[in-house]
Formats: sequence, C-alpha cells, structure tokens
Amino acid sequence: MKIKILVKNYSKYVLLITVIVLTSNLSSQTAGEIKDTVEQEISAVALPFGLYSEILGWAAGGFVGIQGLSQRNMSIYMGGLLSTNGTKYGFLQFREFYLPFYPRIYIAPDILGGYFGVLNVYKDPPGTPPPGDPKYRAGSNESDKDNYMEVSGYDQWYELKFRYLLPIGHGKDIVYFTPVLENGILKSGEMGGTDWNPFISGRTFIDIKPFYRKRVAFATNGIDFALTRENTDFYVNPTKGSFQKVAFRRDFGWFDTMAPWSVVETDLRWYLPLHEFLFDKSSLPKVLAFDFWTINTLTWNSYDIVGIDPEGNEIKKYHRPPPYTGAYLGGRYRLRAFYEGRFNDRAAIYYGMEYRQIIKWNPFDLWTVTKKLNVHWLQLAAFFEVGRVAPEWNISTLHTDMKWSAGGGLRIFMNNLILRIDSAFSEEGNFIQMYVDHAF
Repeated sequence: MKIKILVKNYSKYVLLITVIVLTSNLSSQTAGEIKDTVEQEISAVALPFGLYSEILGWAAGGFVGIQGLSQRNMSIYMGGLLSTNGTKYGFLQFREFYLPFYPRIYIAPDILGGYFGVLNVYKDPPGTPPPGDPKYRAGSNESDKDNYMEVSGYDQWYELKFRYLLPIGHGKDIVYFTPVLENGILKSGEMGGTDWNPFISGRTFIDIKPFYRKRVAFATNGIDFALTRENTDFYVNPTKGSFQKVAFRRDFGWFDTMAPWSVVETDLRWYLPLHEFLFDKSSLPKVLAFDFWTINTLTWNSYDIVGIDPEGNEIKKYHRPPPYTGAYLGGRYRLRAFYEGRFNDRAAIYYGMEYRQIIKWNPFDLWTVTKKLNVHWLQLAAFFEVGRVAPEWNISTLHTDMKWSAGGGLRIFMNNLILRIDSAFSEEGNFIQMYVDHAF
C-alpha cells in the first residue's frame, strides 16, 4: 500500500543542520589560565562532494570545516546539498565546545531542517484505527516493505544538549583533553580505555537534552535525560575501550506535538584492538567493534479519547513516538540494508559487529591539490547486524524472526571528522548509506 501526501505549509527555507558538539577537552585550570596557556591554531578545509543514497538518489553539495576557531579543539562543519528527488539540505555542526566560565559543562546544539522531495514513512495513514493483529501494522516486524506512506515536506530538528562531566576517571583531574595525533592516529592523550572501573578510566557525563522535531506532519518535542560513560581512547575513532549509555526520553505534549510519550533506552559498545592482541602493536589499527542497543516505549498502550467516529466508536490518540524516533530500525545506524525507519514499534533490540582496518594507501596524497584536503587515512570496514522490533519488550519475542543486514564500507578521516560510505544487503535488497561518523 502506497499513500502519497504532499505538505507545503511549513518554513520557507531549507536548512539541514546537524550540530554535534560531543565533548570538550579542558584541563582543570581556570578558563582564563587556559586562554593564556593554550596556543590556538585555526585550520580550515573546503570540499565539494557528490553522493548517492537510496533515500536521496544522486546529490551534490559542498562542505566546509574549521577547527580551533574559538577553542583549541572546537570544530565547526557546515555545508549543504541538492538531490535528484527534490531534497534540499544544509548543515552546521559544532564539536568540542565548553562553557569558558565553567568548563565541566559542555554544550551540544543539534539543529536539523530541510525539505524532502520524496520520503517513505512506514506508518499507517492518520485516522486509521490500529489493526487487530499488530503484525499487520505498517512498520511492524512482519510488515510488507511496500506498506508505507510517500510524503513530501519540510523537516525541522533542533536539539540542545547540556553535558556535565563528573569528576571521576579521566575527568577527575583533567577536563581539557589534548589528544596527540600522528597522521590521524592517536599516539597519546587518550580519553579513556585504560581500565573497566569508571572511577579510574573514561569520562562520565550527565546529559540533559531538550529537543524539537517536525518531519512533515509528524511533530514531537521534549527532554532526553541520560547517564553516559565514554571509556574509549579517542571518541572520533575508538580503537579500544567501551561506551555505556542509559537514557529516559519524554515528550510532555507541549506545542504541536502529536502525543506525549516516554521511552527508556540502553546502548552498550565495546572496541577490541586486534592490532595489539594479534599483530604488531605499532601497526595500523585493526579494530573489532560491537554494539548492543535496546529500547522500550513505556506509554505505548496509553491513549486519549479525542472524539467519536460516525459508527459510535471512540477515536483514540495513542501516546506513541513518531516512526522516525523511539523504537525503530533501518537507516544510517542500525540495520543499514533497510530504509530509514523501515521497522518501528513499541520495543526494539539490536546487535552489531564491525571490523575496521586503516590501510596504508591514501590516494589523496598523490596530488598537491588533494593533499590540502587534509585527508589523513582511509579505513575499510565489514559489518553484520541483527535486530527486531516488537509490540512488547519480551526477550523471547525480540529474539524470534530477527532481521539481518550485512555489508562493507569505506571511512575517510579528514579534519577530525569521519566520512562514512556503507553498502549493505538483506532479504529486502541492497542499500547504500553515506553519512558522517561511525555507526557505533
């Protein structure tokens, strides 16, 4: 079933901004002392690009990166793209930004907006009563891949994450980190990954993130609360250590939200440095990465009665998140061989494994012009993933009839940023994904 919806009544300008300010690296000196003692070096790079994805089709755009503008490790990335399916986007990203007067607080604004020429949404049409059997609902684990709505319209996404670095582990005495890279590979100044104990190793954050998103007619807003431990050597490209996150996300029903809802989420990751275990420790990094993720919607069966239909039946408005957030699989991060949000339900579980190996060959070093792009290395990757969504969080159900995805990809490290290209296949076909940062 394909239903086409055209939406044209939102903001006039397109703007995709994904602002990622992950962590700031500040020493326990005062902000004034740091300003006096840290020499700032500003570097910039500009790069036109072309890409292809199953969602956008062919696209062309430009990218600019600036590092060290106001703080030593702060980076700004901006750009935009136009695609053959009518999508228009622009983006702006910040990384490593801290409050100068209290450096234990990091700020991570995250803003997204743009216009989708064509987008598939795996959700039943508005006003359609839920099917008697959940498996017939669009986006369910058993749903047909052609059971979606085809929509066009604006996408807006605004987030502002506040992070407080706890005074434990690597964050006890140091809050401004200065990783030392040689040809893009960490040589010293690790941020974690030295011990399993959070009081000895890694950085632990309390995160509070207000958010607002409106994709076409599906709007949501609220606050995300999380406890995050980053126990890896270098968060941009981890080669050892682990990552743990436990989060509670709540839409309070403010503004133009579809409905209030609540979810709980857990994300656990491990990184094994195979080059240290099986090869020469001085060789280029070879990493085996694992990810476990699960989520449950606490308010899935809660609802408000908003009216009576012509047949005298109650019209219920369920407290469920939109299909692009909450318990969903498919897209850039989880089950990469499926369309974005292909599967969505009350609960989900996911397991991912990826092998990553930096290679010696770098074609960007062959010409003077491409050398200026500051591409340090290329990395090859191979991955396998399994996951499933379900109408309840039940360990047996979530491990029955799981979907799978497998493939390989290329990573490009430039100006402290990972550019990622993945090609994946599954029982529903092949998919190409191009994005920034590792999937996990």
